[in-house]
Amino acid sequence: MTMRKRLLSAAERAAKYLIFAALFASFLFIGWRIATKGDYVEHEKAQCEAFAVSAALTAADALLENEALARLAAELKKAEFAADHMKMPGNNVISVTISADGDDFIIKSKAASGWNSRSPQSAEFELRLTPGGISYGSEVDRNRAARVIAAGKSAVKPDKAKEQIFTFPHERPCPAPFTAIPAKTRELSEEAVFVLIPER
Repeated sequence: MTMRKRLLSAAERAAKYLIFAALFASFLFIGWRIATKGDYVEHEKAQCEAFAVSAALTAADALLENEALARLAAELKKAEFAADHMKMPGNNVISVTISADGDDFIIKSKAASGWNSRSPQSAEFELRLTPGGISYGSEVDRNRAARVIAAGKSAVKPDKAKEQIFTFPHERPCPAPFTAIPAKTRELSEEAVFVLIPER
């Protein structure tokens, strides 16, 4: 066998081994994705829930602390605020709608998995901010809020450099945005998730 044939034969064997290794790695990866899908979905659900509830609570806190925001929401009657998903952990999409209802504010929040999620999930939450405090539509919502509030208190100290700004969507100028900081907690899921904490 000539040197050229030996080299070609070796190259063919190497190519076959590489193809086999790539196929084997692909099967392993697919198997891992199937085996971990349940946990992944649960984590995505927990993360959306944590963001939806904590976003509404953060907006309520901002309305109490920021007179300019309260005036703006009262004047507009209904205003939508959104955070920049590109700066949000996991690229999660979060929005908050504040509606004025007499002396009260109805706050509705939505959170959805980011574009890079392999199993997109979403969650919504609503509360009413009255002069006397926060009220919820049901005992279930009250419990959801209590869990997130407790988790926020025990969360890892948030990094102020990761501040999230809630402003009008579509780059419209907003005279009274509000801010929140993501903080990591292990109280809401087996795997850590983030909650939003008002900036102080």
